[in-house]
Amino acid sequence: MPGKSYPRRLYLPPAGRPRWLPRNPDAWDLLYLSWGQRWFGDSPIPVAMHDGWVYVVILEGTPTLVTGDGLVEMRTGSVLIIHPDCAYGWTDSPRRSSRILTWLWRSAPALASLQPPRGGFRRFELDRATLRRLAALHANCVREVATPDEAAVLSLHCARLELDIALARAENRPPEVDSRYRMKLALEFLRNNPAERQPAQRLCEYLQVTPAALNELFRQHSGENARSFLLRWRMELARVKLRDGRLPAKQVAFELGYRHANDFSRAFKRFFGITARKVAAPAKAG
Repeated sequence: MPGKSYPRRLYLPPAGRPRWLPRNPDAWDLLYLSWGQRWFGDSPIPVAMHDGWVYVVILEGTPTLVTGDGLVEMRTGSVLIIHPDCAYGWTDSPRRSSRILTWLWRSAPALASLQPPRGGFRRFELDRATLRRLAALHANCVREVATPDEAAVLSLHCARLELDIALARAENRPPEVDSRYRMKLALEFLRNNPAERQPAQRLCEYLQVTPAALNELFRQHSGENARSFLLRWRMELARVKLRDGRLPAKQVAFELGYRHANDFSRAFKRFFGITARKVAAPAKAG
């Protein structure tokens, strides 16, 4: 298809499929939204260019991007930023569905590093956490365009910035780096909050992860689930404090979040096989 010219046109999905267009496009940076299931094999999108920068998120499915240079198969987790002069469309196998999110913005990406070459596109492969974040941003855009006022315009501007930041960070930070960073944050939280009585729950809130994800984080970096790691961490910290001898066992118990010293003593003996009193050094004077 080299040398072929393509229309600059927005092909809308079939009737009944969710989408949004502004009534007064000149007043908006966001020019189009679409979301939900698509059957590109049964209703393909013709190849065309667009009056703006298209962002596409593939939440489910493996649709095929049709460009002037050929076919590019996508997969779940693929995200595209498409230049306005890039001619593209969509196709797929018959009866096969995809679930996608689409934005069309008048302005270019806020970060130059995200901008595709003229007439081309950028492709990202994202993890589930980042996909959920993009889905939440898209859902917020859908809510905001339902009340088109000045606050909505400002909110959409913020959503666009968050979208670009999420993609830039996902591209520049490999998953293993992100995991090490989260573990570092978890350990800092524990050091700063040794008396927290529900550390696993607080860590989930602090790191914005599910209990299952917290367990996976600790297994990856310690070989233990969260509960086992947190118990060992607390008991080893208790042993250090007891051997230091500056605090009596009762005070150590309170500093580690135990309401009753007896509960601490039982937990310590169950973990180490000896009593806290035998481990404790004589209290230091003054």
